[in-house]
Amino acid sequence: MSLNIRSSLRQALLLANQATNGQKAALGQLAPSLKMNPTPVASKFENNIVTSPFGDCKLHDMSMVQKLFESASRWPTKIATECGVTGRKYSYEMMRQLIRRFGSALTRMGFQKGEVFAIISPNIPEFPIALYGASGAGMPVSLVNPTYTAEEMARQLSINGATALFGVAPMAATLKEVARLCPTIRRIILLGPPQEGIVSFQEMAQDSGDLFNENLDVNVKEDIFLLPHSSGTSGLPKSVMLTHFNMSSNVMQFLEPGGTNHQVATSEYQDTYICLLPFFHTYGITILMNTGFQTGAKLVTLPQFDVQTYFKAIDDHKPTAMHIVPPLASLLLQYPALKTESFSRLHTIFCGAAPLNVKTSAKLIERLNNPNTSLQEGYGLTETSPGILMSPLGNTKFGSCGPPISRSKAKVINHNVSDQALGPYQEGELYLSGPQIMKGYYNNPEATKEMISEDGWLRTGDVAYYDEEGNFYIVDRLKELIKVKGFQVAPAELEDILITHPAIAEAAVIGIPDEQAGEVPRAYVVKRPGMDSVSDDEIGAFVNSKISAHKQIKGGIQFCAAIPKNNMGKILRKDLRVQYANETMDKIYSATDSTARQLADL
Repeated sequence: MSLNIRSSLRQALLLANQATNGQKAALGQLAPSLKMNPTPVASKFENNIVTSPFGDCKLHDMSMVQKLFESASRWPTKIATECGVTGRKYSYEMMRQLIRRFGSALTRMGFQKGEVFAIISPNIPEFPIALYGASGAGMPVSLVNPTYTAEEMARQLSINGATALFGVAPMAATLKEVARLCPTIRRIILLGPPQEGIVSFQEMAQDSGDLFNENLDVNVKEDIFLLPHSSGTSGLPKSVMLTHFNMSSNVMQFLEPGGTNHQVATSEYQDTYICLLPFFHTYGITILMNTGFQTGAKLVTLPQFDVQTYFKAIDDHKPTAMHIVPPLASLLLQYPALKTESFSRLHTIFCGAAPLNVKTSAKLIERLNNPNTSLQEGYGLTETSPGILMSPLGNTKFGSCGPPISRSKAKVINHNVSDQALGPYQEGELYLSGPQIMKGYYNNPEATKEMISEDGWLRTGDVAYYDEEGNFYIVDRLKELIKVKGFQVAPAELEDILITHPAIAEAAVIGIPDEQAGEVPRAYVVKRPGMDSVSDDEIGAFVNSKISAHKQIKGGIQFCAAIPKNNMGKILRKDLRVQYANETMDKIYSATDSTARQLADL
């Protein structure tokens, strides 16, 4: 497969949309030329391994809970979390006491170290209490998207055998169904009034806390703090094992002097974050929650996305740092009632999850009208805790996700040529190394071996190059994951659902370019004999009823006679991508011919 196939697809679709919208254009403007990379230059990096330009950050052997309690001792009266809707808030000392009580209550219920605790919740001030309370009881915490269906939630929790879960009262019916589908779950804990068969968070908050063991034996390099979910480079979702050391290292890497503008709280100052990005994602946990708590920041939580609520929280709290993804950058540009004075304290905009358009970056800085604001882009994976590349302060290379952060390394390899690391401006698969690299996939040594080499390098499945200064640029993806608005969608998961429809014999799913979402899923389906009357609308409704919105097959369903496979039976999705690209180019040529004829008739 060509390294640039997805870039070509993206261009093809955007051009097809342009050409078929009935807009007149000069023929020479229909297909803009590709931007060529500079000629490869000699590398100043030894063995073409790009090392971090930052100093080696200080690492430690404290558990995540111990580190948080250290912050609580340092800033006991400062607000740690506040709900941006209700105003419900907890100081650092209040949060520490509630963590102790929550962890003690779990121990009193009989939960043991090593059992998995699940959180299925929107962003609320109590989220870190449940997270750190469970961790303090020795329980790894599995994070699940609360917008998923009960079936999706249960599939994820069945991977790691979760025994307890925490959520909010409005989700009671869904979580009861999850527990029914996942019989390992013994207790459901909800923030809300007592219900039959449900444990109330408020009741747990009344526990004496006497069973909380602050000296719990924790091996920070082996014991798991977090179990988020990822599809890796291919296949179905897997639980990623992130140890206390992985997570704490990533925080220390971000806070290494010279890397970011984060400021430690004082009696006169406190960083403020608007926490819209979900805590079920490692971006939310590490970059907002864990980093924020280590610097004594105030985290203003928003349980769901609502434009008015989001901007009201910005106006009310005047954030010092904004953590966004590209769709939020577009919103900040387009929102007509934006008040620039609400960004007067803003020192950093940090964008991750997907590449930010260069033009958008420049326009965003211009619109917020704060010369002291630095726009930094980052790159990472769930498997890297998540951060590993980050553009520097005063970044002027928009479009680059920067060099490796402290104590991290990166290299680029094109296995079609050799297994040697490539020099600057040469495209290949990105490999990463550092203390934040995951321990592995939970109960899945084969997938772990495919992802991490014997010498500790993690393969990303992303195609990249770096410039002579060691700044990296993500240009494509080798892996088959579909990325919808920054969220991972595994083709195999959708295919498994499609073939449960009685009319479908075989199915394959690919990602196709979309101007708004980045990519959307598109399905290719082979009908069973005698099922010709079944429509794409029927199949779409069947699948969409079982999945969350961002996974829905919005790229269309195409019926075909056969799914391309190799001699081992593996679906050849690359062939379907080439087929889709050719079909799209045919539309472009057809539209171009039509435009040419119209111009000739003028």
